[in-house]
Amino acid sequence: MRTRDGYMLELERLLQAIPEEQRREWLYDYYMHFEMAAQNGQSEEEAAKELGDPRQIANELLLSYRVVQAESSNSFGGLSRAVFATFGMGLFNLIFVIGPYIAVAAVILALWVSAAAFAIAGIGTIVESVWIGTFTLGQAFSLGLICCSLSILLGVGMNVLTKKFFAWTLQYLKFNTRVIRGKSK
Repeated sequence: MRTRDGYMLELERLLQAIPEEQRREWLYDYYMHFEMAAQNGQSEEEAAKELGDPRQIANELLLSYRVVQAESSNSFGGLSRAVFATFGMGLFNLIFVIGPYIAVAAVILALWVSAAAFAIAGIGTIVESVWIGTFTLGQAFSLGLICCSLSILLGVGMNVLTKKFFAWTLQYLKFNTRVIRGKSK
């Protein structure tokens, strides 16, 4: 048998990662559900059963909070926290959200590193040719210019791709949240 106090303590414990003000607002809504259920003659157990598993509720609330945070922070750290908040939502999310996110994020990181490597190679070619003389200065500047140009082009393309990846991931997380909420109701 699950009582209101036991249910609410568990939900509060599961929502500790949420700032206190937001957590209180959410918990108030659940307290009100128990109050209305009591006014309608329902037992605490029936009201708790109607709400569902507090772990599932906490996971859904945490996911929606992390998605809003990611939107406002516009950072990969915030986006990653939102993606990893889906972990508690089941095996589906582990396979179809976290796995692809890590794979694509790794490719994006590798491409950013490649852009930086081209810039370093361009500058390094010029510096190395001035000190050691492997290439003539004309050849070194040509190779350096080509490498730095490729770095700039790749950097511009990666900037666009990174922003699109961020937006698509947030859009998918919102969709996923709506689907999961639809299943749990």
